[in-house]
Amino acid sequence: MIAFQSVPRLPRITTYRQRSIRRRAQRYSLKQAVRFAVDVCFRFSGRAVQVKALWSETERVWLGSKTFLDWSMWIENIDIPWVVATAAGAPKDAAQLRQEVLVELNSYWTNRLAVLPSKERPNWLPLP
Repeated sequence: MIAFQSVPRLPRITTYRQRSIRRRAQRYSLKQAVRFAVDVCFRFSGRAVQVKALWSETERVWLGSKTFLDWSMWIENIDIPWVVATAAGAPKDAAQLRQEVLVELNSYWTNRLAVLPSKERPNWLPLP
C-alpha cells in the first residue's frame, strides 16, 4: 500500500491588483463585476482577422477562448471567481459562483469578438 503524505495547503496569496479589483467590484452586480475584472486584467484592444482571438494589452499576447477561460478561472494572479466573490448577488457556494462566472466569461468573450476592431499587427499566432 502506498501512503501519500498530506501537505498542508499554503495560504492564498493575492496581488495588490486583485485586492483592488475585489474592493471596487463589491459595488457592482456579479455580471458587471466580472466584466470590470476582465477589462482590468486583460484590456482587450482588438480581435484577430483570420482566427478567433483577442489581443490583450496587459498580457501582450493573442488569446484564444480556451486560454482566456483557463487563465481567467485558474491562474492565481488573475482568478476572476475570487476577485468577484464579494460582488452584489454573488453566490456563497464556490461551485455555483465558478459556474456563473464561467457563463459570464463566455458571454463577455462572444461580445468582445463582435465589437472590437480588427487588428492585424502584430501577426503572432494566438495561444489556443
